[in-house]
Amino acid sequence: MTAGPERPDAAADPDPVRGGEPVPPAAGAARSGPLTLLVPAGIVALVALRVVFGDDLRARIDESACAWTGCTGTGMAVVGWLVIILPVVWAVVAVVLWSRLSVPARGAAVLVGLAFLLVAWVHVPGRRSSLYLLLDGPAAGATATGIRWGGVGAGLAVVAVIALTVRAEARPRAGRGPIGPALVAAALLGTLAVAVARAEAAPVTVAEAMPERTFRAAGDTLRRTGGTDLRGCAGVLAGDALDGCVRTVRVSYTTDDSDAVVHLAAVLYPSERAARDRRGRLPRGTAQLGTPGGETITVNSTTGSWVLLSSVGHADGRSIAEADRGYLLWAAKQVAYRFIGRQVGLLAAPSAADGIGPRTP
Repeated sequence: MTAGPERPDAAADPDPVRGGEPVPPAAGAARSGPLTLLVPAGIVALVALRVVFGDDLRARIDESACAWTGCTGTGMAVVGWLVIILPVVWAVVAVVLWSRLSVPARGAAVLVGLAFLLVAWVHVPGRRSSLYLLLDGPAAGATATGIRWGGVGAGLAVVAVIALTVRAEARPRAGRGPIGPALVAAALLGTLAVAVARAEAAPVTVAEAMPERTFRAAGDTLRRTGGTDLRGCAGVLAGDALDGCVRTVRVSYTTDDSDAVVHLAAVLYPSERAARDRRGRLPRGTAQLGTPGGETITVNSTTGSWVLLSSVGHADGRSIAEADRGYLLWAAKQVAYRFIGRQVGLLAAPSAADGIGPRTP
């Protein structure tokens, strides 16, 4: 009996249905799977955060920037520029270094980039709004200027990166060297310089808020006798009654047709809410520190992010009679209106009311 041809071992045969053994995925592909899902999940979270927390986030960022920079025009212009530029710079750096990053580092880079993008997005107005309606505070105009020029810088940087990438692919050797980064840096720094130069000076100093040595209001001429700028508010009131402030403008004015002397202390806070809260906790009639001796009347109010403290008395420091209160407070009202007019960009004289008016009607 002749033996048939030997059959190969059944275990060595590939399964006719399953075929060969499955090839395991590459380790890098397995690790990058969750990272691939991170991007769309991050975009969805970005939109949700923008809708739910966008206004509050923008307010907190702008308040913190005002506190850090003193709310100056130059400082807030730089902040506005950085808000737009940081996502672009981060994206460029991440793309350049992507191949060298570990998987956890790539995930962190994506999350940080989305955070920068959210900060920029909440500062960009919609189709039916404008930056001036979106932003608030005495340096809103400077912040808007920084944002606009940051947008120009971001656009130039993106164009430069694309052009350099295309050139490098066409001529690899020509794409090497410091020329590319230098062009991008020049585009960014150039727009920053323009933003700072074109930023409006915020009315947060004596020179901007009360620039005139003399001014006329409601028929009176008032002359400035002193003015100082303070970072913070030390020495304005006793104790910590004004804590949380950013800066203070202090001016003194006297009138020609009476002996009234007005001492105005305008204290800036990061937000209108903080200013109203602080003013609400001030003791009634609290007198300013650092004013000449003698009896004074002190009143306080708020305008925007400012708490205004107006102390007024006689030039010779004598006691204030009841009949004097009306024209003394009239002088204080004129100075306060002048300051408020500089903040809102509309100078207007006050109206006599409630017994407060000129000494000689």
